[in-house]
Amino acid sequence: MKRGLLIVLLLGATMLLSAQGRYVEPAFRYAYHIPFPIYADYPMYGADLRIGLQTDGSHAWESFFNYPNIGVDFRFEHHTMKDYFDEESQKIIDLGNSYAVFGYCNGHIINQPRFQFDYTWGIGMAYWPKGHNRLVSSPLTVHLNLDFGPVFKLNDNFDLVARVVFSHASNGAIRVPNKGINVLGGQVGLRYFPKGRAVERHDKSYPFEKYNLLYVLNGIGFRESNTMLGHYCLGNTFEIGYSRAFHPCFRYGGGIDLLYTGENKVMYEYHHAEDQYKPVDAFSIAPYIAGELCYGNFIGHLSFAYYVWQPAEYLPRHYQKYYERLSFRYHFGKSKAMFAGVGMRVHATKIDYIEWTIGANLWKW
Repeated sequence: MKRGLLIVLLLGATMLLSAQGRYVEPAFRYAYHIPFPIYADYPMYGADLRIGLQTDGSHAWESFFNYPNIGVDFRFEHHTMKDYFDEESQKIIDLGNSYAVFGYCNGHIINQPRFQFDYTWGIGMAYWPKGHNRLVSSPLTVHLNLDFGPVFKLNDNFDLVARVVFSHASNGAIRVPNKGINVLGGQVGLRYFPKGRAVERHDKSYPFEKYNLLYVLNGIGFRESNTMLGHYCLGNTFEIGYSRAFHPCFRYGGGIDLLYTGENKVMYEYHHAEDQYKPVDAFSIAPYIAGELCYGNFIGHLSFAYYVWQPAEYLPRHYQKYYERLSFRYHFGKSKAMFAGVGMRVHATKIDYIEWTIGANLWKW
């Protein structure tokens, strides 16, 4: 069974790397958990294997974003934190190892024939066999990656890379406590193009007309109450939005959110005021402004919203009058009429819900 799986993986890797511009990149990482003074005695050792594709400008976003690399990163982390005493929980934390898989986009701030200065952002999932602790509380978490660093092009087949890497793990408040894990450190690696680099296309034109979009979406999620443990709460957002595309890769807009928050009812129970709770107390309304990055059919969305209507007297502890949303959406087909994605709603750096969204573009003009 194991031998057969290994053969399948090797054949798959061979097929993936059989074209020009495709590469494999092993790398090694040494890092520390932050905040540093607290966790200074517990370094982290890790290894990454990236399988990627160098874009060549076949699409407008590839050229406008300076021919980035895209791919998948397979990450292993060995955490030496085995005997850290957490004063708040009065328990020993043993993190053990973690295993992550995430998609990434590796862009170039500087792109010269022999030198690049790159950035990478990525999002995926991580598995923690010893994840039942105060930092992550569950074995499955979201994994976010951000890194910067130089790339030295040794020849047409090899690059030497060095990076400063930040990563974050969180279960999205599905279980609490959820303090999260932040790791900062350095990484070195070697990138190998078996068939050589792709040839960048600089002679292609990309006709573009500015346009407007009216869309709707619905996002649903759940979390454990951080006020009354063991109480799980449903959250839902119905959104009507407007987006203005003024560039092939950039859009701005705004809209209005109608939100349902199941934890509001839990707060009434916590304050022994169940008889005062009304169904309308679970709802709120918030207008928002947004900016978007467009990588072809893949959209990165960041918005800021402010509550204009919150009838509930008792609200979750972490709620402010405003919130932020970071989400990633994929539009299907050439018409891009439908889209789906995942995002997070955050109140003052504290995550509220992970939202799984589906939506439709109703009108384009």
